[in-house]
Amino acid sequence: MGKSNNNRNRLLYLLQEIAIVVIGVLIAVSINNYKEKSDNEAYIKKTLLAIEHEIHDNKSGLDSVLERHIRIYEYMELDSVKEGQTISEMLYDLGGFQVAFIRNISLRFFVANKAELLDFQLISQLSEIEQSTDMLAKKIDLLANFAYEHLSDSSEEAKLRFSIILMDVIDSERNLSEAYAHFLESNEAFLKPGEKER
Repeated sequence: MGKSNNNRNRLLYLLQEIAIVVIGVLIAVSINNYKEKSDNEAYIKKTLLAIEHEIHDNKSGLDSVLERHIRIYEYMELDSVKEGQTISEMLYDLGGFQVAFIRNISLRFFVANKAELLDFQLISQLSEIEQSTDMLAKKIDLLANFAYEHLSDSSEEAKLRFSIILMDVIDSERNLSEAYAHFLESNEAFLKPGEKER
């Protein structure tokens, strides 16, 4: 009988030791998970703030260039181009066309490294911005190449083609500006007021 009690006591002692170890492991895992979650949230907020600042700057520059391109397009549409005036002379009179300086450094870094932490909607918006930026760059190249090849051209056909390509650029600039605005609005909702570090 004493042996049975002794075995039972050993078993209880062993079970208590196992329970203590299991509880210790569960507490350690919980603390680690909490820390990881907290670190991920801090990382997301810092990165989204960096992307937001970058997009604010990009949007400001893009909107300024967009206004200039619209003025050039409207000037051409209103038949304000003097007869015999070359594309070079016309652009010189209007102050030339510009290219917005667009940075996607934070965006590319984040999407490449921690995309899984972001909400799908924000990932979708960032992807749309990336695609719109690439599309705009291709159209700007097309416009610049056409303009440089036809600088001394004064034909109506060349001016019409320039106008069409410019309208295509304007369309992409508008789309990108809208994508920026949409992201900034969504990001504002994600980064609740008072949590921004300006």
